[in-house]
Amino acid sequence: MKLLFIFTGGTIGSTANGEYISVDAKKPYLLLKSYAEKHTLPDYDTAQPYTALSENLTGTELSALIACVRENLSKYDGIIITHGTDTLQYTAAALAYAFGNSTPPIVLVSSNHPLEHPNANAIPNLFGAVSFIMAQGGSGVFVSYKNPADTKISIHRGARLLASEPFSDAFYSLKHQAYGYIDPTDGTFERNPEYHESADKTEPFSVGELSPCAEQILRISPCTGLAYPPISAKIRYILHETYHSGTLNTVSPSAISFFEEAKRRGIPIFATGISHGISYESTRYFDTFGIRPLGEIAPIAAYMKLWLASESGCDVQTVMGLSLGGDMG
Repeated sequence: MKLLFIFTGGTIGSTANGEYISVDAKKPYLLLKSYAEKHTLPDYDTAQPYTALSENLTGTELSALIACVRENLSKYDGIIITHGTDTLQYTAAALAYAFGNSTPPIVLVSSNHPLEHPNANAIPNLFGAVSFIMAQGGSGVFVSYKNPADTKISIHRGARLLASEPFSDAFYSLKHQAYGYIDPTDGTFERNPEYHESADKTEPFSVGELSPCAEQILRISPCTGLAYPPISAKIRYILHETYHSGTLNTVSPSAISFFEEAKRRGIPIFATGISHGISYESTRYFDTFGIRPLGEIAPIAAYMKLWLASESGCDVQTVMGLSLGGDMG
């Protein structure tokens, strides 16, 4: 078995210097050296398409990473990507939509602290990734991450991760159902029997060079008293998150004006965070305003799906409702 390690920077490839944490070109190789002191590493090669703190990523870096993976995917039994935690969910989802579920495993790993920190989880996360690939646990894109309070290492689908809570080092999948778990003592992989996903129902998005910024997408998070922004001429799609009950304000003058303007201009509004079943009264106006619920898909994944789909030349209205990369149950 042979693996490819792709280094991209982030905390897992950084060093604390005084008051700041910054990327360190030597850190990725120290990670492998530190790992080899505790565990066996299979044969591997390395690549480094870019080096950056993950909060600074744009479509340019995502394109470079996707190209690097595409160029090497058929040459290895698995690919492990080191990445920062801040935008780990975004990159994992982008890869899931670029490659789907029929590829050798692509596993992202990160660290909650720089490698030298006593509470850093870089080595357990990497152990989970290597063990998962060695166990042939699945195909497609995954994230290996051990939450500080957990005893096992979670294996998440790349397109299922939720946004992390502020001031927290923990990562969770949609409905807190990870794909499976790695035992940190012996590397045994256990599939989560409660986890379910739909097969890919559309082809992965063929993406060349993503625009640096998703200028065609307006993403909105609800909050009490929200004053909706003007819809600029560049906007072609709107992604609207909802409250935890799958609701949003559909009666305020600001909201009504915004939704009516989008409908008048033929701009589709996709809503995320809405479960199947009985809905609250506010959702009865969705049809009136042309708001389309996307079903049970992670909001970050919905954003990345919309971005990649809109730049791949496919039928966005159709593919947004089709499962890809394990994003839907």
